[in-house]
Amino acid sequence: MSEPAISISGLALAILLPWLAGISGALLLIPKGIPGRIPVVAGMGYFLGAWFSTLAIRGVDALGIPLSFAMVATVLAGFGLVLALFAVDRTPRQVPYTTPEDSVSITGKLLIALLFLLMGWRYFTILGIVIEQPLFGWDAMMNWAPKAVVWFHQGELTEFVNPSTWLQHGNAAEPYTLGNPPASEYPEMVPLIFLWHMLGAGTWDHPLLQLPWLLAGLSTGLALYGFLRMRRVPTLLSAGACYLLLSLPFLNIHAVIAGYADLWLASAFSIGAIALHLREQQPAPGVTLIVLLMALICIQLKNPGIILGLILLLGTIRQWLKLSWKTESVIILAGAGLVAYCVIMGVRVEVPGLGLVNVGTAGFQLGRFVVYDFQFHPEVTTPVLRSLYSMGNWNLLWYLVTAGILWRLRNAIHWRRPGTLGLILTGIFVFYFVVFFVSSYHYHAITYITLNRAILYVIPALLFWVFTFCTPEEVRDS
Repeated sequence: MSEPAISISGLALAILLPWLAGISGALLLIPKGIPGRIPVVAGMGYFLGAWFSTLAIRGVDALGIPLSFAMVATVLAGFGLVLALFAVDRTPRQVPYTTPEDSVSITGKLLIALLFLLMGWRYFTILGIVIEQPLFGWDAMMNWAPKAVVWFHQGELTEFVNPSTWLQHGNAAEPYTLGNPPASEYPEMVPLIFLWHMLGAGTWDHPLLQLPWLLAGLSTGLALYGFLRMRRVPTLLSAGACYLLLSLPFLNIHAVIAGYADLWLASAFSIGAIALHLREQQPAPGVTLIVLLMALICIQLKNPGIILGLILLLGTIRQWLKLSWKTESVIILAGAGLVAYCVIMGVRVEVPGLGLVNVGTAGFQLGRFVVYDFQFHPEVTTPVLRSLYSMGNWNLLWYLVTAGILWRLRNAIHWRRPGTLGLILTGIFVFYFVVFFVSSYHYHAITYITLNRAILYVIPALLFWVFTFCTPEEVRDS
């Protein structure tokens, strides 16, 4: 059986056009003249561009114009050109949280070259898997890809509704529904990314349509490397962190299987969290905008992204307020008390733009994100520890993270006001504890269905934390 026809040039344009538009946007947000700017702009630009492509599709569809690659590409190219013109005129500006490039010995350069060679080879072999042995994730093909396929054939963003609503329409041709009841109401950014590349390729059924996921993995590594250089982490250590990230088996799985939102969510959240840390070192409008954009992208990617996006927004508010640690402690304790009161007494309120917020002893609902069956499940402990320290999903990453935490605790006497990145990561793990130890989602931890995908969301930001805060100051200043 022959493969379906595909427009290679169209697919290449679908990949490059939004990427260039995203790079133009990133150039406006990242000041010139600092180490790491180029890889950050290239890496973050890929995700900004993907988001721009979804906005262009939504805009064309909202005008009632049939979706075609030429029309959407024209809108996207025009937007990218405007951004590029602004980026060219931007005045260079040095920011104080960076230093000139560090000098690297011949041995160091050889090690860096070896690391990048290994990463290149790894992703070359992944490309071979995409082309010769394409894998199709059941979850992705059931919940995410069908929307893109329908929109591709219909030439418009046909409505999807839950099965009960769909049944009320009788034999009508529209709307559509999906077999998994909640899936019809999932955020639509990932199907729109899929649709954009289908329009460029001229087909909905070809292995090369998985390339955006492979490039998402590489772009995440580029962004991590660049951000570490911005924080004065030596080039060799920054390359080592990039290698650790891109060699993770579980990340590679998501780079080779199209359709899932998890890799995109991990990248968007981590870029936003790291940008928050950079903003804390030196407030800048461009860096603030990065955080806000990444929070918005998180919310549009997946239901858990609502929580991750809100956490980024809370981190931004914290930096704006600049309260003392004692005041923040009082607010945190008061917030915990308020949550406890809402759980005990029950609260149900409709929040504009977010949806229903329902909190009680049975569980809680925050817009589309729902958790129920509150009770502690100690049996989750063994699967969690096995996943982190025994299985092959994360290599030896969690041993490194544990060592980093112990290193920080060793120097606890020198702690001052906690940094926003550390608080964000702590908040995420508290959220995970509630979801997997104290709710109906404990089953997804015991069976490893969702556990590792949730862990993936914080991995790039966690690696940044380890290599930034556990690198001695004298090494970063050398």
